[in-house]
Amino acid sequence: MVNTDHAERESSASISDSPLPSPAINSPATIEDKERRFSPRFFLVLSGILAICGVLSFFIDHSVSGQLAAPPHEFRFIGGDLKKLIALSEIFGHGTGVIMVVLAVFALDLENRWRVGILLGTAFGAGLTANVCKFFGVARYRPHAFDFSRPIGDSFYQWFPFLDWFDHEELRQAAYQSFPSGHSATAAGLCVGLCFLYPHARWYFLLVAGLACFQRIVFRMHFPSDVCLGAALGLLIATFLLTYGRLPDLAGWLERKIKARRSKQATA
Repeated sequence: MVNTDHAERESSASISDSPLPSPAINSPATIEDKERRFSPRFFLVLSGILAICGVLSFFIDHSVSGQLAAPPHEFRFIGGDLKKLIALSEIFGHGTGVIMVVLAVFALDLENRWRVGILLGTAFGAGLTANVCKFFGVARYRPHAFDFSRPIGDSFYQWFPFLDWFDHEELRQAAYQSFPSGHSATAAGLCVGLCFLYPHARWYFLLVAGLACFQRIVFRMHFPSDVCLGAALGLLIATFLLTYGRLPDLAGWLERKIKARRSKQATA
């Protein structure tokens, strides 16, 4: 006869000694999230559309930003709470705002708190890439610093600014760092990360990212082409990090390590 007590003890010991199980891949909630989640193709197509819009926007940069340059320096139909909403949306594309969003996720969502690296990677990866493009690409006047009596081609101050970065102080000033928009790239990258973690709110994140990009135009910080191309770059980089950069796998590995260590400490 088999000693059932001994078998049960061995079974319970093997369960307690086994590593923490990974989340059920085929659980109803996970399947529903996968169905709601935007596919990488969606963001890549959207990035391509924005890139085309960015190229075409060079033909309207002068008229749109020139109109905003005239007092009262904003679209005539924007005012009151709508103006405040657009102004506050800047934080979605600002580094400090990204940190606040990440801290909120870490504090409120206990299930995903150790996956906030996905948000940091997509947002700052996109924003950093845009800043690198400014350094190695072209220095361009911001609309608030540009003389609109000149043709729009004169808004491009110098190609390859890194060559004279330390010799010309103006190249290090924010007024010459318009192309592409770093805020727009950061907002787009954060949007991709949030859509990955919370697919049920994906349209809301797209809306907030769009407002953050619109704010850069309305408040004369960037030309429309800067914003469109910056957002296109942000979507592209964030999607690459999630699909080919294995960012979710790295976040999942870190999550399992932390939970395993906590479980080991609790049973010690």
